[in-house]
Amino acid sequence: MEKNNMESGCCSTSGCCDNDKPIDNGRRSFIKTTSLTAAMLAINPIKLMAGPFTKEDFNHVIPADKKLTKEWIDSLYARGEAFSASGEDLKYIGMPINGIATGQVYLGGDGRLWCWNLDGEPDDIWKEMGSGHKYMKPVTANSPMDQGFALQVGSDKQKRVFRLDSSGFEDIQFKNKYPMGDVTYADTDCPVKVQLEAYTPFIPLNRDDSSYPVTVMRYTIENTSDEEQEAVIAGWIENFSNYRTGKQNSNGVRLSQYQEFDELSVVECWTKPLNDTQSEDSETVPFDHANDFGAVALGLLGSDKPDFVDTIRSQPREKALFDADKPNKKSEKIQERPFSDKAYASLGRSIKLKPGESTTISFTLSWRFPNARHVTGFGKTVWTRDINYYATQWPSASESANVVASQEKELRENTQKWVDTWYDSSLPYWFLERTFIPVDCMQTQLAGRMGMQDARYSLDEGVTCCEGNCTHVWHYAQGLARLFPVIEKECREQVDFDRSFKDDSGAMNFRCSTKTFREAPDGQCGTILRVLRESQMTTDYSFLEGIWERTKLSMDYVIKRWDEDEDGVMSGAQHNTLDGNWFGKVHWLTNMYHAALKASAVMAKQMKEPAVAERYETLVSKGVSSMMDLMWKEEYGYFIHIPELEPEKTRGSTTGCHIDQVLGEFWLYNLGLDPVLPRDKVRKALESLWTYNFSPNIGDFRKDHPKGRWYAAEGDAGLVMCTWPFGKENAQKKHFHKYYNECMSGFEWQVSAHMIWEGMLEKGLAIGKAISDRYQPNLRNPYNEVECGDHYARALASYSAFMAMCGYRYNGPEGKLAFGPRMQQDNFKAAFTTAEGWGQFTQKVDTGILVAGIELRYGKLELKEFALDKVRGITVMGVKVKLDDNHIDAAFTIEADSYVITFNSNLVFSEGSLMSFEFI
Repeated sequence: MEKNNMESGCCSTSGCCDNDKPIDNGRRSFIKTTSLTAAMLAINPIKLMAGPFTKEDFNHVIPADKKLTKEWIDSLYARGEAFSASGEDLKYIGMPINGIATGQVYLGGDGRLWCWNLDGEPDDIWKEMGSGHKYMKPVTANSPMDQGFALQVGSDKQKRVFRLDSSGFEDIQFKNKYPMGDVTYADTDCPVKVQLEAYTPFIPLNRDDSSYPVTVMRYTIENTSDEEQEAVIAGWIENFSNYRTGKQNSNGVRLSQYQEFDELSVVECWTKPLNDTQSEDSETVPFDHANDFGAVALGLLGSDKPDFVDTIRSQPREKALFDADKPNKKSEKIQERPFSDKAYASLGRSIKLKPGESTTISFTLSWRFPNARHVTGFGKTVWTRDINYYATQWPSASESANVVASQEKELRENTQKWVDTWYDSSLPYWFLERTFIPVDCMQTQLAGRMGMQDARYSLDEGVTCCEGNCTHVWHYAQGLARLFPVIEKECREQVDFDRSFKDDSGAMNFRCSTKTFREAPDGQCGTILRVLRESQMTTDYSFLEGIWERTKLSMDYVIKRWDEDEDGVMSGAQHNTLDGNWFGKVHWLTNMYHAALKASAVMAKQMKEPAVAERYETLVSKGVSSMMDLMWKEEYGYFIHIPELEPEKTRGSTTGCHIDQVLGEFWLYNLGLDPVLPRDKVRKALESLWTYNFSPNIGDFRKDHPKGRWYAAEGDAGLVMCTWPFGKENAQKKHFHKYYNECMSGFEWQVSAHMIWEGMLEKGLAIGKAISDRYQPNLRNPYNEVECGDHYARALASYSAFMAMCGYRYNGPEGKLAFGPRMQQDNFKAAFTTAEGWGQFTQKVDTGILVAGIELRYGKLELKEFALDKVRGITVMGVKVKLDDNHIDAAFTIEADSYVITFNSNLVFSEGSLMSFEFI
């Protein structure tokens, strides 16, 4: 950035934020020596970010000159620290801490577990969720179950009890390590300090080991006094089976039992039907068929047994918690109690600590709620009974915890290894957090896995929101495919090209398992693109071979249905993610069509069908020419939608600057394919989105445009869905409040990533940082990007911004891996994933020598070709390649934008190996 722009505020003109201009030494020095702290970066962003503005700046509501401050621009690049919170800022934090598709449990900022939802029943009314109130009024800790942990310190009459939450300790600090959480407890009246490490096994590429219905709570207790201390730590759980339905159907009995395994001691609470007298024609769901019929268990990890156990506890919370007896034969028997009783169980351990000494005691929380409801009608009005897949894997809540206990060392090490790999990066912490965290949607009610339907995934758009594996939402999501590719692959095979697919035509229902069959061209084209992506995240073409004929039929249906004259431009009723039919020549849908055609041409060649590929490529060529002639508006600097003339067919963005206008180009970058539209026009369109749609304060925009849901408010920056800087033409006068005035992070992340792919680094970062600022813990839950529902799946587009920053391209069947960092080219470090392994990529420039490295930290990797984007100012004539300490023969070529290394034979290396490249 040029000095005058840094002094006066950035981005007043097109191009001033591009990374094709070298970062000056001042910026480099700032990044290395900055003292920006997490607290400073959490200041109300509008105070730090931009201004001051004059009335004239808002003549078009959104100021063209963003007047971003030097401090805020510097914060885009600063390494910073992991976000942390204390005091009042803890109240909104809720990190999903359970396995994939096993329900929903939050780790709170003070270490308590809350938002227990293990039965999949909505906690909110859908209409309320759809109104967007969760962003403006974020929820705080609440739970249907009384559960917690407490610490007793001292002996005899000096005993004191401290709850391990905000009611028990005065000084609590939370630090993000998602998918792990870190909480520390201290109090002037407590002679010990406690550190909690909470996690559920989370290991990218290993879906099964990341899907346990088990949470591990590791408490490290340190004696900070100068005297020996006696301490006791214990936990309790409530038997809350049938807590919803039991009010109408109390036909059951409560049970509890203590069990011992090699590396686990555990108390489990469950219920069973009292009798079988219920009539089949009763309107009441049978007691054991209810969704909230299940079991919970509290365990103590390790071979050492608890010092006390209580399986017939009747008191809540920590009351008389430490008065229980040692485990005995009675506690090992199944205890029965009336369903009407409040029932709890607890266990704990005593320790002695010398001054400065510490010890770690680990608990497990586990559950088994077998019954699920599968949606057969939109709006959750019609249900069919199913079984949660995870419940078919273990017969009890204790058994799943026992499996984790028997492998806990390996599971924790691999989870920790991923945490270290992801966050040990040269990239800013805020960027790493926000591009990764949205994958936590798979650890919420959004995700289910149906045991009676071949273990297929049932994925909503968001929590309590819009079911049916919706294609036109989920195709934006990129993170899941790179972290757990088997899930996306199975969704293509079992849902989109199976239950949602018509074999006789190639039509695809954009919502699986709903009564009304309806196609959406953006969702269908996006799903075709996802087939290529899923194929790239495998090691051979077997997946593509098995799904290609259906994919081809699907592509041909899109042509027949929306491009009957084969001119390469869509027409007719085009239903899409904005929940309505758009008519005419729709820029973003046609661009998605072109991207799908191009991806299909690539797949056709891989399947040895050159004639099919040629047909698709011809349609792209014709369509791009027509799109440029008809939809590019040079005087506006962006693409427009040309609706049909009938009043009822003018719904859409028409002459507006629409957020998704070049969505297909975004998709092509994610697949490592060349763009189809002229790059200068695409960049200009993205520049226009910055100029006309990005506001440093959405509150100013919404004062003039109050209708629509609020996902960004006064003091928040954001990218508005659509604006009309040159006026509305041929547009309906209604429906514009729905979506167009909103800032939805999934759409914003799509643009942010695209800008970074295109080299518009600073503007892409600014859009992402605006989202990050909106989700600071003092404002709302940083683990929940809200759109129509909580944990909205479209936010997973954020991972594309990470891939763009790395310049990551991967093609597993062809054994090709490539990188091209968009910033810090002289000292870059970031994680990467492939089909079978993950690790860390590094790139450095030292005394004019370019060096790169691939360290594999998990799994294995097969490579045939490695490529690295050129670095400005570096001259390269060849390369030396080493795998560990062995020299590797390779061919070296220089292409227009990259260096390409081709290996003489396929290289397969495994965990712990390091491949290095020294360019000479």
